[in-house]
Amino acid sequence: MNAAFLYFWAALLFASIFWYGFLVFYVGWKAGREIREMTASLSRAADSADPDR
Repeated sequence: MNAAFLYFWAALLFASIFWYGFLVFYVGWKAGREIREMTASLSRAADSADPDR
């Protein structure tokens, strides 16, 4: 039982580390894409609002 307990908690630990890493990269990827889209949209809005620029 002691070995099964150890394997269970080791698997749980590694699964949680993997899940946290996945979420960090996934959210970072989505946020980076959204920031690029937002800056492009703001740049287009600024160019259309100020034709002398």
